[in-house]
Amino acid sequence: MIRSRMFSAGLLPILLLWFVWSMGLAGATAPTDSQGTKRALLIGINKYKAVPKLQGSLNDIETMRHVLVTRWGFPEGNIAILTDEQATRANMLAALEQLAQRAGPQDTVYIHYSGHGSQVEDLSGDEPDDHLDETLISQDGRSGDVRDITDDELDAIFSTMRAKSAFIVLDSCHSGTATRSLDIRTRSIPPDTRLELYKATEAAKPRTRAIVPVVASRYVLMTGAASHQEALDGPVEGRYHGFFTYSLSKSLSQAGPGASPREILIGVERELKRIQTHFGRASMPEPQLEAPPDLLEKSLFSPSATIPQGGSTAHPARLPWLEVRPTDGGLVTLIHGQLLGAGPGSTWAVYPPGEMNFSPGRAVAIVTVSQIMGKDSVAKPHQTHIPIQSGSRAVALLPSPPGVKVPLRILDMPTEQRKQIEEVLNRNLHNIELVGADKPARFLVDTQAKNLRLLAADGLHILATFPLDNDRWGAGLAATVSRSANASELLTLDNPSSQIKIHARVLNATSRRPTVANRGIAVVAADTQPAQYRIRRSGDPRTQRNSLQLEIRATADSYLTIVDVDSEGGMNLLFPNQYQQGNFYPDGRILANKTVKIPDSLQAGNKAGFYWDYSPPKGTDTIRVFSSTDLHTAQLFRQHIQSFQGTTRPQGNQTATRSVSAVLKTLREELTTRGIITVADTTSHVPDQAAADLPSPNTEVPFAAPPATESALIQNTSGGDVVPISSANAPDWTATTVTVSISE
Repeated sequence: MIRSRMFSAGLLPILLLWFVWSMGLAGATAPTDSQGTKRALLIGINKYKAVPKLQGSLNDIETMRHVLVTRWGFPEGNIAILTDEQATRANMLAALEQLAQRAGPQDTVYIHYSGHGSQVEDLSGDEPDDHLDETLISQDGRSGDVRDITDDELDAIFSTMRAKSAFIVLDSCHSGTATRSLDIRTRSIPPDTRLELYKATEAAKPRTRAIVPVVASRYVLMTGAASHQEALDGPVEGRYHGFFTYSLSKSLSQAGPGASPREILIGVERELKRIQTHFGRASMPEPQLEAPPDLLEKSLFSPSATIPQGGSTAHPARLPWLEVRPTDGGLVTLIHGQLLGAGPGSTWAVYPPGEMNFSPGRAVAIVTVSQIMGKDSVAKPHQTHIPIQSGSRAVALLPSPPGVKVPLRILDMPTEQRKQIEEVLNRNLHNIELVGADKPARFLVDTQAKNLRLLAADGLHILATFPLDNDRWGAGLAATVSRSANASELLTLDNPSSQIKIHARVLNATSRRPTVANRGIAVVAADTQPAQYRIRRSGDPRTQRNSLQLEIRATADSYLTIVDVDSEGGMNLLFPNQYQQGNFYPDGRILANKTVKIPDSLQAGNKAGFYWDYSPPKGTDTIRVFSSTDLHTAQLFRQHIQSFQGTTRPQGNQTATRSVSAVLKTLREELTTRGIITVADTTSHVPDQAAADLPSPNTEVPFAAPPATESALIQNTSGGDVVPISSANAPDWTATTVTVSISE
């Protein structure tokens, strides 16, 4: 704990994001519409004819369609969709070719594929690295003589596209791995060995290589992981998704209008870390961004782009939204709420019909989802006397809480052994639910030789191993599950509608700077791996390998709150703390766009007045950094974290996570009754006296009541229980997370 790659080069393992820039091929016609048109083609396949089925591809397509329409202004009539039996090889190629032909030189194009991917031996000699072509599997792929769709075929189609920009997403896997889980599956199948089918086509192709250099210089490529990593399909927010597409949808939902490919990559990385914590995984696949260096910072979708709608011009909304319809009993229905994760317990801000900006504090009502009906979500307004118009728009405030019980599945083993393990689990963990194959699980348990193993939900990653020669393993397993449960609780305190951004990184991590590859392509890898630390023993020099130092920057003047969930599930407030100097960012306040270091130095006499040294036990820590524009919101976080600081570790034979759920439920209620959204991330480690030269961390830090000037921002204008925030000074907050792995 703390104490105070290119496509033609064969680098297409899991997911491709191609962004084709305005460099039309020779012979392109002059633009006919200065604004251009937005077009999309979405392909999703769950039910394959000859290969294993998937579960999340159709949900991927539905969610991405909703994000494109409500957030980025794509006209519904310009979005073509192919699913399951429609997505044959012939239909996929025809739809791609038709879109390429129709796209004009000023158009914006988005193409998305969710399904299986694979590889086949390269017959044209354009894959010098691994000698394999990457492929997509159509719905009828691998049946009869149906070939995969190769990257060479896609290259040929995309090289003819005249669009100003084309953003192409292929969420598939080419590494050929598999999982043991019923819930989480890889999107890959073994390479196609039917080379005679491909040789006949290759012999008939014209012998020209002009396509490769032209296309390679025109797009940004983002891969979902390295070639040896897996693209995963599993349950997120109550629905199955490709983990990468889910993360991409969140990143595109929250990105600013001028977001660059690099910014989108950072957003994907952030969401993958959230999934990683939820499932207790030690790491996640690493997305990679490849592009000519000058394109990495350019806008993905032009912020000035407009779309024609019924003869008028409409600008994209700031956030994706759901249509709201009043129903009987004072309830409201969020139409197709599941597309944006409107599950039970999630909270939404309701704005008038036609709203596009969704400014914090300007909502007309706050509602919380109570049940799911098909794809719709039924919600109860917090203020029952305020009428909500049909056609109002709702945006997410707080995601659904993870649930009181953590689902865990015991894999196949002898009946008598299963009974013994169930008894120990029930005796040590009050917050688990043993589930069968009919329900998703966050953890799996099996036995190997004389050991019990706790596995991540994919069944491949071993989280912990315990000897079965006695029942003491129950406490160790309880600590591991407790850490994941507590971290997940805090990660659901998120603010998707925030107008501010915050970036945080640990200073011991190697910076992933662009490197120039073949043909002038820069490669940037997302950092989804945890930072590596070692325990600081007495007498060891303090370094960036055993003492935490964070670098933080926010886009608005704000108050920082840093929280940590340690490897035993303990929760600690790291900053502000009782050791800091009075002039070191008082109340945690930092200035907009100014990078700060906390603590400022690891040397003696640092201005901070404290260090964050690591002490036993080893394991994984989740650090959450909150940034709020008002002190009152920051104090809410700090007071609630302190209320269960030190009480969330396993006590006796039971984990103590129930208090976390209860306290955070109260915090959620306080945040939403203020008419604002709040995001919580757990990242605190409090110094341990044995390993750091600091006082005990258990002293409670008092916080003063909110200043009158800030309390005055909350005005009751209706005479009831509604507390709208002054629009000129509405509080706002956001959060980000870093993960740390501690070893001996």
